[in-house]
Amino acid sequence: RLVGEGARSDLLALSVAHHKQEFDARTLQDHRSPHTTSDLLYKNALSDRSRTIFGGLIRVERHAHFTDAYQKVRNLLLSDDAEANSMPGLEILADNVKCSHGATSGQVDEEEMFYLLSRGIPEIIAKQLIVAGFLDEVIGRLSDSLIGQHLRDLIGDKFRLDATRAAIAA
Repeated sequence: RLVGEGARSDLLALSVAHHKQEFDARTLQDHRSPHTTSDLLYKNALSDRSRTIFGGLIRVERHAHFTDAYQKVRNLLLSDDAEANSMPGLEILADNVKCSHGATSGQVDEEEMFYLLSRGIPEIIAKQLIVAGFLDEVIGRLSDSLIGQHLRDLIGDKFRLDATRAAIAA
């Protein structure tokens, strides 16, 4: 809830889903006072048969004039079996507000992948670089650089583990 004139909320989230993992996220950006601001950025990278569901609502109450509210969800599908369902929503009861929401889902750009592979970068590393760049919009906005670096390390570890498993299976 954004209560109190001038209240602000920045919501940053990311997920890296693989195997048969399922993530379900629900958000509410509830503006109850004038001159409030909220900004949500949620990015998902999905591989294998993983799945994410996002349901988010921006609500602006009657007296919350001059509200700015944004909601952006981006999904990167790394396999044909991965699935992302995003349902952003707006409920605006006030006048004179700026609110927007959007959700996109897409696969790795073939030209990006071709470029990296043509430079001799192995496919698993190329995917890691693309995913890292995709998620860095969230990580780069964190105020604590140590947490950001820890997240980058965790994402790198996840891809190294997947590469090791793939090599053992082959």
